[in-house]
Amino acid sequence: MSKEFTLQIDANLFRSTNGAWNYLMLNDPWSVGYVTTLIEAQQWTSKEEWEQYYYESGEHRKQLAGEHYKEIENFKLARTNKNAIYSLPWNLKNLNFQYGRTKDDLMRRAEVLFSFMQRQGSPITLEQCYECVRYRTICETWNGVIIRENNTIKVLQSMFPNTVSFKKTDGEIDHQYAVDYEVYLNGILKFGIQIKPKSYFGKAPYLEKARYANEQKFAAYHERYGVPVYIVTSKTNGEIQNSEILTLMQKALN
Repeated sequence: MSKEFTLQIDANLFRSTNGAWNYLMLNDPWSVGYVTTLIEAQQWTSKEEWEQYYYESGEHRKQLAGEHYKEIENFKLARTNKNAIYSLPWNLKNLNFQYGRTKDDLMRRAEVLFSFMQRQGSPITLEQCYECVRYRTICETWNGVIIRENNTIKVLQSMFPNTVSFKKTDGEIDHQYAVDYEVYLNGILKFGIQIKPKSYFGKAPYLEKARYANEQKFAAYHERYGVPVYIVTSKTNGEIQNSEILTLMQKALN
């Protein structure tokens, strides 16, 4: 079995939905859960096992929600009415944040994406929109967190002494501050890091918007914890591509 998920549709067609995916806030934890927290919850023997777990977790969410399922499945609230989410009881909100989604749940998100893309004159099909939703939610999480992030942390750890530790953040911190790992020296927090592929620094409008949003999150993190956040770009095998960031990290540790 392949260690990585591969995209099942044309890459350019997939990328054409990036702006819509972000605009519709289909990537919000209210829509898909704290996926990073879910994938870090246990060790996986394969990517197929992780995907199956995500769907089964979604079934569990549906069962636990019972008569409130339609209420919490209103994923459009992430974009249209955040206050309605805040006003819900904690136990109902928790079902959306701490559990996965069923295939049917993902199809509903695909239908919203498809409708939006149709209005833009896109030739994309509903089935292709479903693959976009599945790939971003399940596959990119695996490829990014399990493959790229883990390999990158191994590389970074080898570059610094054992007194430096890299601790994975939980899903809430990741979402609120865009910080993947916090770096400590002798138990003292020195900085946060976000791990991205080199393509993150592309010129597409949706990437520029994402970078701006993350800059605001980094500023909020610095205000709260008093330390900077550095972006590390790397290959899937963990090779660091912006080696200049290592100098800044070393200075922060001194």
